[in-house]
Amino acid sequence: MRHMITGLFATHREVDLVVEHLVQEFGIPREQIQVHALDASDAAETRSPQDSDLDLSLPELGLPAEAVQLYDAGMRGGGILVIAWVDDDHVGRALDAYREYGATASAVYEVALSDDQEQRIRTRAYHLWDQAGRPEGRDLEFWDKARHAVMGEADSVSARAPRQFAGETAASPDEPSCE
Repeated sequence: MRHMITGLFATHREVDLVVEHLVQEFGIPREQIQVHALDASDAAETRSPQDSDLDLSLPELGLPAEAVQLYDAGMRGGGILVIAWVDDDHVGRALDAYREYGATASAVYEVALSDDQEQRIRTRAYHLWDQAGRPEGRDLEFWDKARHAVMGEADSVSARAPRQFAGETAASPDEPSCE
C-alpha cells in the first residue's frame, strides 16, 4: 500500500533538509516528492520545479477537504507544504523525519486506488518503462509518472469520454489493450 505523507514547514531550509533526508536516507525518488507554496506577490500556488508539468491541485491529489483547507490556510500564512508518496516500510521513518525538521500539521493518508485506476496505472507505467529501454531499478519512477498521468485524467471530461463510449471493450484509444 502506498501512503501520502504531508507536512507544513515554516522555512525553505526546513523543506530542503527534509527533502534531502527523504531522498538520501530512504531512497525516495524526487519525482515522488512535491513542494507547494503560495507566491506572495499574487497568492497563486507554486510548486517545486519537478512538479511543473503537474497541474493537480491539492483536492485533486486526493487530500480530504479538511486537510485542503488546513494546508491552504497554512500556505496563506507563509507555510510550505511537502507531500511525499512512500511505501509501507518508509511511513514511520518518513513521518519522524518530517517532525524532526519542524513540520506542523503532518499527516499520513492511504492512497487508495480503484481496480480500474490501478490497472490503468500499471499499463501506463509498463509502456513508459518499455519506451525508456526497460531500465532496471526505476520502477517507482515509472509508476509515479503513470499515476500522475492517470489521476490527472480522472477529472478531465475529454479523458473520460473515450472510455465511456469505446464500446464493449472499454479500451481507451491512448491505452493499447493487453490481451
